[in-house]
Amino acid sequence: MLPTSPKDVSPTELVFRSINGSKLKLIDKSAKPRNVIKFVLHKDVHLNVNITLLLLFATAVLWKAFNIFIPFISCTLVLILQIIRFVTSVNKVTLTVVKFVGIYTERQRIFYGPSLCEFIPWDIVIDVFLNEVITGQKVLYYLTIITKDSIDGRNSIKLVPLFLNLMPERKCLEYMYEKLVGLIAPKRMKIWR
Repeated sequence: MLPTSPKDVSPTELVFRSINGSKLKLIDKSAKPRNVIKFVLHKDVHLNVNITLLLLFATAVLWKAFNIFIPFISCTLVLILQIIRFVTSVNKVTLTVVKFVGIYTERQRIFYGPSLCEFIPWDIVIDVFLNEVITGQKVLYYLTIITKDSIDGRNSIKLVPLFLNLMPERKCLEYMYEKLVGLIAPKRMKIWR
């Protein structure tokens, strides 16, 4: 049952951090009957090119003074790569879970490229959990959906990690997990029996 009036939805805005320390804003637009959960995770992305511009200026001076052209080209390439990374990076992820329908995710880029959307039907969702991953000397956490998948007539399990581009901290993922597990847990009990 979808909310029909603004009174059914009580948006909550929380501030968390990503694993890199940048600020993330989580907007919880869950419906009161608890049949619809909607999270919008937003990151304010800024183009930080001060050091590159300073190096570019310094190498331009070196190029004019001593005729050294290679550092100028390398600084220009670094600046272009930073701009491309900024323009194509994901800054907003929306997760919508509708009980008995499915899970819908949408990743929006800043300027360039279409939104990336994925829909997981409700009948293949098994569970949701926080996945702990060790990479190098870091411990990362992912909110992950477990789905059942049928390949060539054989049943298998597929893990679908969420919010990979924004990498929110553990507290943020725990907040979302507590809401999601209440919606998916009754389903989990039926499937695992």
